[in-house]
Amino acid sequence: MNELIRNTKKHHALLIMSLPAVILLFMFSYMPMYALTVAFKTYNYQGGIFGSPWCGLNNFKFLINSKSLTWRLLRNTVGYYLLFTSLGTVFNVSLALLINECRSRSVAKVTHTVMIMPTFISWIAVTFIVKAFLNVNNGFINNLKLSMGLEVFNWYMTPKYWPIILTIVNLWKFTGYDSIIYLSALAGMDPELFEAADLDGATRWQKIRYITLPMLRSLISIKLLLSLGGIMTSNTGLFYKVTMNTGVLYSTTQTIDAYILNALSSPGTKFGMAAATTLFQSVIGAFMLLLVNGIVRRTSPENALF
Repeated sequence: MNELIRNTKKHHALLIMSLPAVILLFMFSYMPMYALTVAFKTYNYQGGIFGSPWCGLNNFKFLINSKSLTWRLLRNTVGYYLLFTSLGTVFNVSLALLINECRSRSVAKVTHTVMIMPTFISWIAVTFIVKAFLNVNNGFINNLKLSMGLEVFNWYMTPKYWPIILTIVNLWKFTGYDSIIYLSALAGMDPELFEAADLDGATRWQKIRYITLPMLRSLISIKLLLSLGGIMTSNTGLFYKVTMNTGVLYSTTQTIDAYILNALSSPGTKFGMAAATTLFQSVIGAFMLLLVNGIVRRTSPENALF
């Protein structure tokens, strides 16, 4: 206790500086958590969060009763997470390595700036861009097919192609921005290691394979562990907006978050069911994070998150 008081007095300036961030974190991350009680209530507008009657676990029953719906949502959500995370990591690291190996610094900066730009485009704009390519009447791809004497294709009525489409859109939008952290790590590497490798006659690929990638392994591991908390979540802009919430595509595009948003925007909204689903996502995400981090800590402690 005395040590705590002594450290507080010693570092009081730093504590005061961090106070605004702590207050904002508490207001936006912890205070809203009382609303999780809605998952165990039959919510009504008159009673509000505190006045609505309790209903136990009734709001969770649809996750058990609607087996086909639950399986579809879980399959799509987890499947897209694994697909986006694996491909995203490969593309992010590859882009960072390519830019880092570029001999011309001006070309590298321009290239990375151009690739970052899609991150700042709103999902509404992305939706119209995708539609400009895939529209059945005047989309770029169908116009190209018509010019080649081929029949047009209705992409918004064919679910099987959308995992590929959504993966391309996700990579296009986020790869440039997500590669920044790897570029920062590459910039902080000790140049003497590479100079020693040059003296030993190592090729560029050998330096990447035996120096750069092993040094990035810890960072890649930490980023993957951090992303595990969102294994049951997805980007509603991508899965709800870009797909235009087309019911025909639900078999391959509807995730848990898209389902919740659709439920909240439909008549007769069941807030309790939506809150129960959100709580389910959070619990599974936290469990996966703790489980995998525990495994990593046992096998490779230096790569563990905590």
